[in-house]
Amino acid sequence: MKRIQLAEDAQVWHRLWSNQASILSAVTIAQGLLPYWDGIIPDQWFMLAGAVISSAAFILRNIEQPKLKAEREVKRGQANG
Repeated sequence: MKRIQLAEDAQVWHRLWSNQASILSAVTIAQGLLPYWDGIIPDQWFMLAGAVISSAAFILRNIEQPKLKAEREVKRGQANG
């Protein structure tokens, strides 16, 4: 049986832009379902915002984050040296 292996950057999941956008997307869509905003902001706006942010998360996952890349390289150097 194969074991699931985490990605290299799994330990810094909270710092990845794509994960932040995914969480924001989920919260935005959930806000559209709550009655707190009834009559203030149309539900369609929450759904649209959630769709846009969700799409952005896909794009953000493919963008290199220089700060995290530098930290990852330092850790690799320490592990090898």
